[in-house]
Amino acid sequence: MPALRSFADLLDAARRPPTLSIAIAGGEETEVLEAAAACCSLGLAQPILVGDERRIGALAREGDVDLSGCQVVHRTSADEVARATMQLVRSGQAQVAIKGFVSSTVFLHAALDRELGLRTERLVSHVGVFQIPRFPRLLCISDGGVVLYPDANQKAEIIRNAIEVGKKLGLEQPRVALLAGTNATSLDRPVTREIAGLVAMRELWESLGAVVDGPFTLDVAVDPNAARAAGKGGEVAGRAEILVGPTLEATNTMCKAITYFAGGQMAGLVVGTRAPLALGSRSDPAETRLACVAIGVLFAKGEEIAR
Repeated sequence: MPALRSFADLLDAARRPPTLSIAIAGGEETEVLEAAAACCSLGLAQPILVGDERRIGALAREGDVDLSGCQVVHRTSADEVARATMQLVRSGQAQVAIKGFVSSTVFLHAALDRELGLRTERLVSHVGVFQIPRFPRLLCISDGGVVLYPDANQKAEIIRNAIEVGKKLGLEQPRVALLAGTNATSLDRPVTREIAGLVAMRELWESLGAVVDGPFTLDVAVDPNAARAAGKGGEVAGRAEILVGPTLEATNTMCKAITYFAGGQMAGLVVGTRAPLALGSRSDPAETRLACVAIGVLFAKGEEIAR
């Protein structure tokens, strides 16, 4: 089966058996409830809503949302909601944790608690899976949300995590571009020297079934014409499927620009934990919310898409 190229493809792949359970942190929002109901009707996942049971019930009645296929776990405060969500996943009652009507800070704090959360010895990083108008494929971008000041070793782990996500999207040999403000290694640009060192780790990338190259500017990484104009060849230039930014600030800004200026949609995933964490924005449309669930479910199934 070819690589997934759209959120519709992602939903179709995630709906294949088996059906997993998801724990949604915070159900006190109509859009969250509608997404949970859609998970049931589409056969995407079995939702467990964690939140104020009375408020959830009232919102469902007001919005005429059918929650008959959803379980509700009653918790009131945001901290209790987030902790209960992670406990459901730790205990195996759910396989994916979904951010609902709680803040990302509260959600991640509970998830990364070393005693009660889902943290492991692996580096935890964020991978955004983007559907962008007029762009011919899904694009993974990392890390725009978790690792504040990654060193070279952490960058290698960020790349590894992103490759793992790419594999789940059906990429047989993910092409990873390491981004900078230039296409050449330069003594006066430390980030390019760091990138050169990462690219040189070819045995590692080959063992993971990926190709990593850089430094590249954004256009040279994804556009064949720009790559040719810059004189850049190889397997990655102009054809990258995964982008790894030079800093969290630069990567986060790029991600926001894609969604706000280019009309792109992002399904956010945090990996490196015991189970995947799916994070979306409260302003996301229904399609994006379901894509967040779908990438979490697909990742949790632990198998590459059958080809």
